[in-house]
Amino acid sequence: MLRRGDLPLPALVFLAVLASALAGLVREALPPFPYALFALALGALGLAFPLLSELGALLRRDEGGEWIAALPATAGELRLARTLHLLAALTGLVLAWFVPFACLAPVELGAGRWALPLAGLGLAVLLAAGLVWAQELLLERASGLLVLLETALVVGAVVGLLQLLGRLPELARLTPDTPALAGLPPTWFAAALTGAGPGPALCAAGVGLLALWAVPPAAQRAARRASWLERALGPLRSLACRHWVRRDERASFELVFAALPREREVALRTYPMLGIPLAFLLVGLRSGADAAWRGDLLALLFFTTGIYLPLLLTHVPLSESAGASWLLRLAPAPRGALVNGAIKALFVRWILPLYLGLAVLGLVLGEGALVGRLLPLALALVLLELRLLYGRLVRELPLSTAPEELRAEVDWAGLVSGLAVGATLLAVLARRFLPLELALGLALALVGLELVLDRGLRRRLG
Repeated sequence: MLRRGDLPLPALVFLAVLASALAGLVREALPPFPYALFALALGALGLAFPLLSELGALLRRDEGGEWIAALPATAGELRLARTLHLLAALTGLVLAWFVPFACLAPVELGAGRWALPLAGLGLAVLLAAGLVWAQELLLERASGLLVLLETALVVGAVVGLLQLLGRLPELARLTPDTPALAGLPPTWFAAALTGAGPGPALCAAGVGLLALWAVPPAAQRAARRASWLERALGPLRSLACRHWVRRDERASFELVFAALPREREVALRTYPMLGIPLAFLLVGLRSGADAAWRGDLLALLFFTTGIYLPLLLTHVPLSESAGASWLLRLAPAPRGALVNGAIKALFVRWILPLYLGLAVLGLVLGEGALVGRLLPLALALVLLELRLLYGRLVRELPLSTAPEELRAEVDWAGLVSGLAVGATLLAVLARRFLPLELALGLALALVGLELVLDRGLRRRLG
């Protein structure tokens, strides 16, 4: 049963606002079938995000665990309860997205407009079934491949939205008989809403329900071994421990560096979201833009990648073995040292590899001068953002909270939009007006401020 605190209200509000804006934008430009196809296709892409985060956790593991297993209930009843739980959560997201499209639908759609949320629920069930079985088949055998597939799904969602919005005239000419659309599930549901037979849509929804019912109960997962990235970062880890991490910060630094990336829930919830900047980069490169535009896009990526930090920081306390957190609670180190160690581990393990990858990309694109001018400033800025946001978003010790108990009491819309606007403005100013000497000077000033905040936090928390 969903508790009030479990309702993903920020996601519901975001989906409803975005759907209202998109529906109002295209309602005059699209006939009934293209309009329904647009709503359903973008709905599938939009629902992919919560299915990869909060709902993805429900797909991957049973929140009740051993307590539910001890109840006097049959295996079939447990499967039914789990399926109904997921359907309840999916229904809320589906209504948030499709009700605005139904209310703003063109009058030519007729009674099909009120069946649009039902068609969206059928499509969402099919999508959720595909994801749950992909996770079931790949999570133990090839978790890295699963992360790559989910990242590709996020890239496809963002690129698909941008491409659809840019091709409304071609979209308006589509019909259910268009050969390129015949094998796509959104086409089956859109065709059913506009007078075609409901057979394919009903079959697809039925297959999705059966697939969700047939998924086996979550099993205990084996511990993950060190990845190739962790081994490659070994020299940076040693360098940081020698020159940056203090002795009493080593406990949390080593724990966060080594253990947090091996938490499957953390990897599966956070890594795919890196597909968003990759999608914008892909669109920019495919658009045939000139070198100046590529430089602008690279500068934007340098400074706006920091909006990924709230998502990462929210998951720092998460662990499937949270009962072992007493090891860190009883560590003979002050709270300030534990926080500092975690911040430095996040920077070395997550931020540095990401920005080194962007630097390599910039060199491949022939923007070496831009990389040398802006990368130090962007790194210093994201380190400062990491420190300032950590105290606001992380209230518990690292790896101390079970996935079903993790709460994100954050104004996501306000925080992320504020970071995005500020970072975009800074990227434009730095790209256009900041010379190398001033950029390096600002980077050194930000590093000095970070050191002051580092010592201040130790004094404040003890």
